[in-house]
Amino acid sequence: MTRRSVIPALVAHGGAGPAVPADERPERKRAMLEAVRRGADILKDGGDALDVVVATIIALEDHPLFNAGTGSLLTIDGSVEMDASLMLAGDRSDSGETAGGAGRISAGAVAAVGRVRNPILLARAVMENTRHVLMVGQGAERLARRAGVPMCSNEDLITERARERWRRLRDSVQLGIPHAPFGHGTVGAVAIDARGAIAAATSTGGVPGKIAGRVGDSAIIGAGTFADLSGAASATGYGEAIILAGLCREAVRSLTGAPPATAARRAVTDLLGAANAEGGIIMVDRRGRIGFAHNAAMQVGVYESGAGIRHLWPDPVAIVKSAAKSSRRT
Repeated sequence: MTRRSVIPALVAHGGAGPAVPADERPERKRAMLEAVRRGADILKDGGDALDVVVATIIALEDHPLFNAGTGSLLTIDGSVEMDASLMLAGDRSDSGETAGGAGRISAGAVAAVGRVRNPILLARAVMENTRHVLMVGQGAERLARRAGVPMCSNEDLITERARERWRRLRDSVQLGIPHAPFGHGTVGAVAIDARGAIAAATSTGGVPGKIAGRVGDSAIIGAGTFADLSGAASATGYGEAIILAGLCREAVRSLTGAPPATAARRAVTDLLGAANAEGGIIMVDRRGRIGFAHNAAMQVGVYESGAGIRHLWPDPVAIVKSAAKSSRRT
């Protein structure tokens, strides 16, 4: 089978949630552009979609302003528990075969891990070094040591910014005062390479003040992450609603009858809107077309061959919501 020509593309998000403080916006923009640039450089060199999304996510996990890896929000107990997942559709091959048409689909995910700097690398180790899809807690961390994934202490992942937000949340709970949501949840990336392989990846520190052991959509294939031969998606937002909706799987399945921009908007308005939940989604299809939609603030970075790299703070999709908005986010 001859290799089909595909226009490579990459989309990344920095989480959906409350409006970003004005003093953080310039640095968030710089960091997002740098993350997308790392992924775009791999695409330009003919690299794999999986390497692209992993490199993009690592850059965001390493930045303390994003709720993933270093800078993750804390559980109610004051520790970090992170979730991540990735999925690949199509072979990673330099042969003449059409990668996107080979039919190979694989995935890896981790949940409630607290001693790795980059959970997305551990999710990849699950996919490439085991016959499993999802591993959690200490068992996942033992795999990290065997696979050579860089380890750290839980304390190394906690920034003073995250600690202060935890203190404010703890104090408000003790006083019985309703608290404002802190920070944005989740980072994600989707990409298609020149051979037609498609990948998606998502990583998060979870919701502020979550109970230890809580797992959100970012670790669940089909909910926070999904890819097949028609396209890929990464989600962010109220994790419980995203899990119940199977948001990313449903959005990607709808690509057979709609372009990514339409599929993303329908996912947010129909699936999240029906649950009165905040969130967002980014998508790419097998033709290299991109799409994204959200009903809360969401930062987006885009690379398209021929159009270069762009950074966006797009307006959210307007949907009817009750006065009592949920403050829970992945």
